Amino acid sequence: MADTTTVKVQTSTRDLLLQVGASRRQSADQVILAALAAMQRDERRQLAAADTRAIKDDPADLAEIRAIQQDIAALHEG
Repeated sequence: MADTTTVKVQTSTRDLLLQVGASRRQSADQVILAALAAMQRDERRQLAAADTRAIKDDPADLAEIRAIQQDIAALHEG
């Protein structure tokens, strides 16, 4: 059996965790892991969006991206 631990949360949080788990037929551990994975994906998306905004505002980076796009388009054409 895997090691386990106790995490203190408000009873309303516990109840919500159990409710979500029951509706998805998942254990509390599975619900927590899924929520943490979703948070990590969201953080990566936010970082990517910030990087995209930074590239858009830098003329040299934007020119490099456009050159890469043109190279990719040329590969697809012929």
